[in-house]
Amino acid sequence: MNCPKCSSFVQIEAPAEQGHASTSPPVAPAPPSQVSLGDDSFDSEALTEAGLSTGDLPTGDLPTSALEHAAAPLEATDSGPPPVDDSAMSESIGEEECSHAAIDPNELYQTRRRGVSKSAAIWVVGSLVSVSVMAVAVLWFRSPDQTAGLPVPPSQNAVEQGDGAMPTGELTDEPVGENLEDKNSGQLSDDATTDGEIQTDAASTDEAKPSDGMNSNPSVDSVDEGPGASLANDSAPSDPMPEDLIPGDLLPSSPLDGPSAVLGRDQPVKPGTATTDGDPEGPTESVMELPPEFAQFQILLDMPGKAPDAPPMTEAPVMDEVVLDAGAEEFLDPMLIATPPEEINIENSLKMRLALSTQGYPLSDLVLFIGEATLIPIQLDWVSMDLAGLDLKQPVATNVKGWTTFGKLIGDATREAGLEVETSDDRLALQVPMETLLQKTEPIVAHADFGAEQSSAAELLQRIAEAVELEPRDARHLECLATESLRRMRGIELRLPDEVMSRWTAAYLHRPNDQLVTDGLPPAWPELNEGKTGGQLDTAIAMAGLLRRTARVNSATCVVNWNDAQRRRLSPGQLVMAYAGLPEDQVTAGQMLRRTLQPMGMHVRMVDAEHWWVGTPATYDRLPIVVHSEPLGPRRDDVLNRIRESARLLGAGLAIEHDPVSDCFLAVMPRFLYRQLPKIIGPEL
Repeated sequence: MNCPKCSSFVQIEAPAEQGHASTSPPVAPAPPSQVSLGDDSFDSEALTEAGLSTGDLPTGDLPTSALEHAAAPLEATDSGPPPVDDSAMSESIGEEECSHAAIDPNELYQTRRRGVSKSAAIWVVGSLVSVSVMAVAVLWFRSPDQTAGLPVPPSQNAVEQGDGAMPTGELTDEPVGENLEDKNSGQLSDDATTDGEIQTDAASTDEAKPSDGMNSNPSVDSVDEGPGASLANDSAPSDPMPEDLIPGDLLPSSPLDGPSAVLGRDQPVKPGTATTDGDPEGPTESVMELPPEFAQFQILLDMPGKAPDAPPMTEAPVMDEVVLDAGAEEFLDPMLIATPPEEINIENSLKMRLALSTQGYPLSDLVLFIGEATLIPIQLDWVSMDLAGLDLKQPVATNVKGWTTFGKLIGDATREAGLEVETSDDRLALQVPMETLLQKTEPIVAHADFGAEQSSAAELLQRIAEAVELEPRDARHLECLATESLRRMRGIELRLPDEVMSRWTAAYLHRPNDQLVTDGLPPAWPELNEGKTGGQLDTAIAMAGLLRRTARVNSATCVVNWNDAQRRRLSPGQLVMAYAGLPEDQVTAGQMLRRTLQPMGMHVRMVDAEHWWVGTPATYDRLPIVVHSEPLGPRRDDVLNRIRESARLLGAGLAIEHDPVSDCFLAVMPRFLYRQLPKIIGPEL
């Protein structure tokens, strides 16, 4: 066993008496609870020395009689406790203490391990709490001030005001009595010894006031200066506090400072910030630009909270109490940004084979069919075809027997129609060759029929062309339409049919009334509302197939603006399930197509009875239109200035010139600006 004092191993053996053996059978020792060791005190050092001395112990094995003799005194009797031998008692006491002092090593290891684990856990939790509190404190101190008002006046102002001074701190409902006097008693004694003048004024003030249980402080500073007075008095008892010692945003607001600031306009100017005399708000801070990889997601910040699918709202400009309407905004669903369109391998798609035999197929319908089968968007240059005298619905014969490829099919069709194919990365474009366009439009742009006013016509058209920067093909379109509009203004024989001019130009007659001023001119291309659906389909159909099928049922052809469609991840082969209604409650073609295309942000407009156009409202509002007016009369300068100012406020492109020969104006403007001419021009001419 271990010694309780030195922790050394000690072997204790029972003493043996010579010649006192007993033949009686061994008796089992009594339980420890029945052993009586006596009340005598003992010395632990003596026991240790006795246990370490082995000279008196026998060297051989103890006989059985010796063990019996050693155990006999411990046996309990009915008459009372047996006599106690001093030597046996001391050895028994040492053995009992050593047995109680012994500890299991495994239990000791587990106890220490649990203690170390608890300490580590407490340290980790304490560290996390400390870091969190420090982070909250840093963010709170670094947050911008949202309170209003000017900085609190210095403490000397309260003393100079005398009896009429009002406290500049926060007003509370707590009574000012003995508690305040006890809290400020130490500070008041310092103030009384260091500031004699303030103490005299405060004492005279207190004597003049009745003692009604209110504050009886001999110092006014502790009451008027608010909670920061004690800190100021302790830090600088004899010198006045500098005005910039405590920032104004850390001091409590006063009810005398006025209402809260609105949108930060009433905030004090920060040191080092430049201001302008004409602008009370001063220059605004520059906004940091986002990295290119995050700039595409900036549209998410403009989404309104209650209508996440609606385009962002902008404030309407006002000109002379006339509220102008901005054009429709281009809005893309944020989910479309994260889902890029599938790449199209145009070369492989045009190698697909088919068997088609027809004597004539409308060109626009054939384009939609090829796009549906190959998933390639095919754009038609409608303006060039109109100016060159080519009809979208002209039949083209395939003249192919047996199997052929889509590439050969579209090549034969475009050559027969007098067009060319321009290939880009993600689409095909069918357009009139530039040489053919220049040749066929030469009679339109000629000025010989203007007679003696050729020079004035050329100068006017030149100013219009220089005001707008366009590509060569688009510039040719504008030259043709502007020249033909000038012929109509001056009453010269026309070179283009009315049906072509009605698609790309407009003749404005100023007849203002309440409805036109409020709603504006009706759109030249209204949304499709009527028409036949062709019956309910049992399976899904490709988008290009649905448009082609519905247009043919209504004896029309459909032109799709694939620039808008591709931005919305819409391909010609996109499967849709159009709802045409029940037999007893059928819907119109306009309603069916609106339900199908509206989730994609597109709609169908009826250019005329035989032509439909598919695109977005934003693209339609910004399609250019050539406008010519009736004679302006004496208000010509005012009319031109109002139109120019409106375009400037709306941020719209405009080219407008006055023709002195006809007293009319010739302009190129977006369609959303043209619709508002009645309220822009104002009263009658």
